[in-house]
Amino acid sequence: MNKVILHCDLNCFYASVEMLYHPEFRNVPMAIAGDPENRHGIILAKNVLAKKCGVKTAEAIFEAKNKCPDLIIRQPDYDSYAYFSKQVKDLYYQYTDKVEPFGPDECWLDISESIKYFGSIKFIVEDLLRRAREEIGLTLSIGVSNNKIWAKLGSDLATENSYFVISKLEDIGRLPAENLLSVGKSTYERLKSYGLYTIGDIAHASSNYLKSILGKNGETLWYFANGYDLSSVKKYDDSGDPIKSIGNSSTTIRDIYDLDDLKIILKVLSDSVASRTKDANLYYKTVHLYLRNKKLEGRAMQKSLKENSDLSSDIYYSALDLFKENHLDFKIPYRSVGVAVSKLSNIKETSNIDLYGNIEYSLKEKSKDIAIDNIRRRFGHYSIGNLRVLEDRELSHFDPKNEHTVYPVSYMKGR
Repeated sequence: MNKVILHCDLNCFYASVEMLYHPEFRNVPMAIAGDPENRHGIILAKNVLAKKCGVKTAEAIFEAKNKCPDLIIRQPDYDSYAYFSKQVKDLYYQYTDKVEPFGPDECWLDISESIKYFGSIKFIVEDLLRRAREEIGLTLSIGVSNNKIWAKLGSDLATENSYFVISKLEDIGRLPAENLLSVGKSTYERLKSYGLYTIGDIAHASSNYLKSILGKNGETLWYFANGYDLSSVKKYDDSGDPIKSIGNSSTTIRDIYDLDDLKIILKVLSDSVASRTKDANLYYKTVHLYLRNKKLEGRAMQKSLKENSDLSSDIYYSALDLFKENHLDFKIPYRSVGVAVSKLSNIKETSNIDLYGNIEYSLKEKSKDIAIDNIRRRFGHYSIGNLRVLEDRELSHFDPKNEHTVYPVSYMKGR
């Protein structure tokens, strides 16, 4: 393989962290769940024993308890999860500087240039598995391939604390088509109605035929099945000079099923992007919204403002307008949300004045943004925030600015 991509996935991440602090949970079914008193009593993660009992992520606590009456429920400890997520990423950086996170527990690594220093792919992968287990106390499943899509599939096929190599179509051709990214239940049923049951069936069909029965997604599936994804693994902070865009994203702690939850994520991300824009003494003209649903299907939208701005509120309301103007819904819940700004300038355009003498760019809003940023610098990120955001700490408990989780470059755009 000319290019060597790893996809590293921490096994039962949240539950594994809890078991590090509480070894007594290793031999009992245990799950991490939101606060049932705060309308978020859903399963966020579970250990292997709970999984064997049929407990599923995103189901209600009472449903999980019906399947597993002895299930132990733990409240999430996000600070600990963030700490261990960083520890693992720091480990990855000892092998390559090309590390692209996909949430707190998954990362792509490009080790193509690292092999000559470490000797072999086998050494790097086995060393990662060993060190994660011995030095951090967590286990990985690693997929190895020449592209990001097959590497991700490889980590799904690997068992705990092991790796799976996919180097050619024959390695995965007989797998059910539903194993492929972007093939959900309805898509799989439609594929079967046309006699396409396996990944190999998709790969050997023509892209035009797949497009005729599934639309653009059919063409995407053909690329994925054949391993023709050419997108590169981006560095964690892969920004150029001069800065062309500023953005943050979040792979959410739970799937986003409604507009209320989406607003919380948009507010946190908008505050972060606006703060970073002001730190750079820049103004933006275009706002971008990125969404990826639980099937890993992505959407990208953008809109330009009448005048450039550096306000959080302009980002937030523009992103919200984009969602509504594109007639999006929550039939398939969202897993990742990203907000970005572009067309940056260090010069503020003249403010527009409407018929009633109102200035569109609000100096009052800017003063509020600056005051919030100053409070956070002095007392910490979580010291102040929108009331609705503070009420739902489960969903909003992340700091995109200081953690600098730059929105991932979509492999669906990069091929």
